Amino acid sequence: MILSVSARELSGCRFLVSPLLEVLAAGEALCGQYPALHGWRRRILKTGHRHALHFPQDVVQHWIRLVAGQLLCQQGASTSRQEVDFSALGPLEEPVRAFFQECLVSDWSRIRTALESDIALRAHNLAACGVRQVVGNVPGLTLREVRGEPAGAERGLILVPSVFQRTSVLLTSELGSVITYPASGHRRLRDESEAVAAPRLGALLGRGRAAALLNIGTGCGTTELADRLGVSAGTASVHVTALRNGGLVATHRFGKAVKHVLTPVGSALIIAHITAEPNIPPQMFW
Repeated sequence: MILSVSARELSGCRFLVSPLLEVLAAGEALCGQYPALHGWRRRILKTGHRHALHFPQDVVQHWIRLVAGQLLCQQGASTSRQEVDFSALGPLEEPVRAFFQECLVSDWSRIRTALESDIALRAHNLAACGVRQVVGNVPGLTLREVRGEPAGAERGLILVPSVFQRTSVLLTSELGSVITYPASGHRRLRDESEAVAAPRLGALLGRGRAAALLNIGTGCGTTELADRLGVSAGTASVHVTALRNGGLVATHRFGKAVKHVLTPVGSALIIAHITAEPNIPPQMFW
């Protein structure tokens, strides 16, 4: 796909995680005919989830565009939250919530880890390599910079990683464009075996530290991390200290708040373990 953008639009590019868009993308993928997802569709339908077929594709696409429009309107707002906020869906809220609980909740931790690790790594690369190179390296995207932008135009450009969506334009309007692309490791997340990131990292770092690394995501404080892990703040602090000493996590102070974030090495380590090929037979894949 060719992306034509002005220098001004490109300079304001943002990479965001949108949990709500990801759930809607899963619903659209369930209705669609994506060859790479046929195995996953069969697994969902075979288990008898009663909400699996309650998503007319045109309805889902309509709400995907609406949510993408909300991202453009909320410039600067954080969307990398753990929970999925279904309240923006109006009449579709309850069926989508039920679909999430029955078809996605067991995989959600792995999905969120892949999305947030992809964002964290690209954020580090933005500082090191510049926006043109990072956007140009998005899978399936060819960058074409255009001139002659109208005076005063302030269009946004938002790129959203996804496990279920291919590289595609979700929305283009006077406010800008929202584009999805396959998150790093998205194919390995279709693996039903236990040989995925958490056990692999657990063998390398220990289960507690691996869980801490995976749950830091795009950044959090010690108390929030402890809540995510279900441990005491002291235990979470010990894990963070070990990860920081190993160069996998950095800690920054923002006013009175302290936030732990993944370093480029930490992000790359997660992605490497998600994308690593386990020794399992082909039929184990989605």
